[in-house]
Amino acid sequence: MRKLKKNLSLSLLIAVTSFSWAQTNTKVDQTNVWMSYNGNHKLTEKWGLHTEYQMRRNQGFKNPMQSMFRFGLDYNVSKDVMVTAGWAHIETAAYGEFAEAIPSRFNDHKFNEHRIWEQLVINHNNSGRFSFDSRFRLEQRWTQSFKNFGTSLSSDYLRYDDPEEGYWKLRHRARYRFRVQVPLTSAQMEDNTLFLAVADEIFVNIGERVAANVFDQNRLSAALGWRFTKDSNIQVGYLNQFSEKGDGISRENNHTITVGYTHNLDFTKI
Repeated sequence: MRKLKKNLSLSLLIAVTSFSWAQTNTKVDQTNVWMSYNGNHKLTEKWGLHTEYQMRRNQGFKNPMQSMFRFGLDYNVSKDVMVTAGWAHIETAAYGEFAEAIPSRFNDHKFNEHRIWEQLVINHNNSGRFSFDSRFRLEQRWTQSFKNFGTSLSSDYLRYDDPEEGYWKLRHRARYRFRVQVPLTSAQMEDNTLFLAVADEIFVNIGERVAANVFDQNRLSAALGWRFTKDSNIQVGYLNQFSEKGDGISRENNHTITVGYTHNLDFTKI
């Protein structure tokens, strides 16, 4: 119980701090819709395949924001610990008020990103009906760099060659997510159960290419989910994404409707 209180207090502190920061410093508020599919497919008793696709839209569902494919290889260290490594491709569109500003400062063109990522997922001990998990993730991000928009930041960070030439830069990021889930219509998580999932994830930039924003973003979310089976569920909820741009001054506060579907396959039964 002491560990539970400690985890809940830490998550609440992160969430409240991020929310307060967003309310006092945010330059732009936007409304988005994120839709996703996730699957962790069992290949052997230890190994599995992770597949994921996300489609993100800006101004409700009106304009494109991001499209992401993510693949990975899972290894189950134990029933409560899993490590994964993989690759992702992300295409980010020109979106939001920053893209509409004249002269534009951010996201003034569509750009691509290739990403290598590694993660560790730990399922903590349950407390009554509540279950908890932590996810630690490292990302190596090759992105087409932003053009120089005339700030005092280093020209090495801001220089942007013609995007058609494919000019890439490597940046690093670390993420940590803490999540709580609780069944609402059953005493425990079982088939045909309505459940609540609440999570907070913080992103920080690391490495030599960090500009003025060590803090990258925070995502605070809550969703109602329906578990069809242990391998299939759907979740619909709200996510607040508070994001800081590379100049350390401009910020986005994205109010986001999320729709996520999970379906896992067991290839060992084929």
